[in-house]
Amino acid sequence: MVGVAVLYLALQIAVAMMGGTVFAFVEVALHGDEGAYGEALAKSAIYGNGIQVVLVAFQLIAVAVFLPWWRRMRPGSFAQRREDLAPKGASRAKTVAALLLVGIAAQFFVSGLLGLVEMFAPEAIAEYSEMMADSSTGIFVLVAAVSTAILAPINEEIVCRGIMLEYAMRAVSPWWSARERARRHAVSARAFWVANILQALAFGVLHMNLIQGSYAFALGIVEGWVFWRTGKLRYSILLHFALNASSYLVAPLAPYINMLPAPVMFALFGAMLAAGIWLFDNTWAPQAPQFRDSP
Repeated sequence: MVGVAVLYLALQIAVAMMGGTVFAFVEVALHGDEGAYGEALAKSAIYGNGIQVVLVAFQLIAVAVFLPWWRRMRPGSFAQRREDLAPKGASRAKTVAALLLVGIAAQFFVSGLLGLVEMFAPEAIAEYSEMMADSSTGIFVLVAAVSTAILAPINEEIVCRGIMLEYAMRAVSPWWSARERARRHAVSARAFWVANILQALAFGVLHMNLIQGSYAFALGIVEGWVFWRTGKLRYSILLHFALNASSYLVAPLAPYINMLPAPVMFALFGAMLAAGIWLFDNTWAPQAPQFRDSP
């Protein structure tokens, strides 16, 4: 699991270095003065748009690398075993509604928490906001939206809830073997939650900053639970999409939400979050008895 995380980070760094070098040379070629291009580059439209191009390039490369990996390891995996045991006939409409509700409510709930953190650590939140700011222009605004709402959920779910969770499950299942795999075994709830916390921790670390990594860890636990309950990666991708896409609603709706007292705001989105989790849990309630770890 750690090896997958390191490979993912190394790939991201390599693509960023190559892309950054290309756009630095472009900026120097356009503006000259090679000795002083750094500050101008950081403020230029080429740099802001270039970041999105490099990020999309990395995301596409990551999908090309990790999706075949996941497809190869899925047969006989814990996820496949879990899908075989998942309830049949669960309502897709209720599932989609629940996951959209959880994603949107979680986004606004986390935004409220960040507002509280800003009261005690304004400099940290200022640095975080600057890092997360989107400086793209023109058509690259759409590129940024596709990257955030579609490509990020796909590649991060494949890597974290797919490959890394599978390796974490193997790590906490001493009876697992390359020959038997998980075809004839079931896993206890305790073993799953240990593995789920491990992959969520790695997911948080992959964001490479404390603030984003902290809430990514919590959300990664929920996404891992959704994947495990259904055995289908598409549902955790949908939840991830709802989380990321709803980030574009925070700023437009902030003036209206800020009219509410903070306790009311937290109660409202907390209730929405709980309702979404309840609806999903009820829709995918286990129909088979719980199994214990195999000896």
